[in-house]
Amino acid sequence: MISKFRNRSEVIISFILGVFFIVLGLFILFNTGQIKNEEVPVEEDTIETIFDLINAFFVEVSNMLSMMIGGFPIIAGILIILFGLFMFKVGSWINTTTKYDVPLTFFFIGLSLVLFVVTTILMTQVYGLFALLFLVAFIIHLLFSVFNEYLNPDHRKEHYMIILLFYGIAYFFTQNAVYSNIESTISPTDVLSINLFFALVWISSFMALWVGVFLLKANNLLKKPGDGQPEKLSRLNKKKSSKKNFAPDKYLGFSQKLYDFRNKILDKLKEFFETDLPSWFKVNYLEILFGIIVLIFVFLEFNNRNGVFVEGYFRLNQMQTIYEWVNLFITLVLAILYLVFTIMNLLRKKYYHRQMIVIFILWLNVTVSLYITLFKDVELSLFILPFNVLLVLLLTPLLLISIFKEFKGEDKNEPDRKI
Repeated sequence: MISKFRNRSEVIISFILGVFFIVLGLFILFNTGQIKNEEVPVEEDTIETIFDLINAFFVEVSNMLSMMIGGFPIIAGILIILFGLFMFKVGSWINTTTKYDVPLTFFFIGLSLVLFVVTTILMTQVYGLFALLFLVAFIIHLLFSVFNEYLNPDHRKEHYMIILLFYGIAYFFTQNAVYSNIESTISPTDVLSINLFFALVWISSFMALWVGVFLLKANNLLKKPGDGQPEKLSRLNKKKSSKKNFAPDKYLGFSQKLYDFRNKILDKLKEFFETDLPSWFKVNYLEILFGIIVLIFVFLEFNNRNGVFVEGYFRLNQMQTIYEWVNLFITLVLAILYLVFTIMNLLRKKYYHRQMIVIFILWLNVTVSLYITLFKDVELSLFILPFNVLLVLLLTPLLLISIFKEFKGEDKNEPDRKI
């Protein structure tokens, strides 16, 4: 089943995108009156059933769409449905012929960028101009995905660190903007509904980017010329000096400096304690120990919030409880994934990059939650203060270990070097 999906993933993604656009277009057509009118606030007290909750989500989506297509909802809805049907045709082309692979490559990459630009415009209603930070991060991510043939795979860790840094900056400032207004202009219903819609469009954008990059590599487009093939660089050879200067990886040697700094600190600690690390010790043991402790505390907090749902006094209009439950569930999944990838590091010497990505997201999520608890007068933090402080203290060394840990390129499964 999984192998079939992998072999036909680009076709399946095209069909999924087609369904997404058709459903979005139908939604617009069935809600033209609401989209044309002024923004309708959601009354949380009126949410009593699951249908009321779904309706609240649709109201929020209508409010967002009204900013972009409020004057022409019928035309926009029809065009989006037609585009969804066109995506089914695109999927059939990919499935039956390679004749259109080159134009479809740039079509999917362009579609990915357009979707994210649209998402960013919608985000400005919630995050203000800070939403542009997400667009910057995505453009960097897109450029990396398209041109990674030109980048040294030995620096792959540094590539991911740069991308994560930009996403992290965007997340921090947008969350700060949200929680600065959440009591005055934004409610938990707004944040939960809007973030869900953003996630759907964002995932669609990344799926389109994945297909575009797949076709790009399948057709050897933008492939880096190999050594001994100067004819492929004939235009660049006219300016040999510019060719020599074009070496983006020369700015990506900071990991070695981190490793050298790490080694100096470790050497000084060994001299101070007049001992060495035991031969059986691996850094993964420490990661697994801290990861289990983190998982326990996240699970305890999730279980406390989850208990509210099974109590008789819970009502769907308690949107703050639902908001916290959803965020804690995501945090719990991240904690489990971190342990899984760490164990795979230990047993199979793989998934280093995935482990680093997950621990960064987990650390960022918990740290921003602590910041909100301490500096924002709101009641939407994920954890009680003692748990939050403890989790930051546990996750920070795990993040530092991941940063200072030396691991290989994405296709190499060589053993991790000792720390």
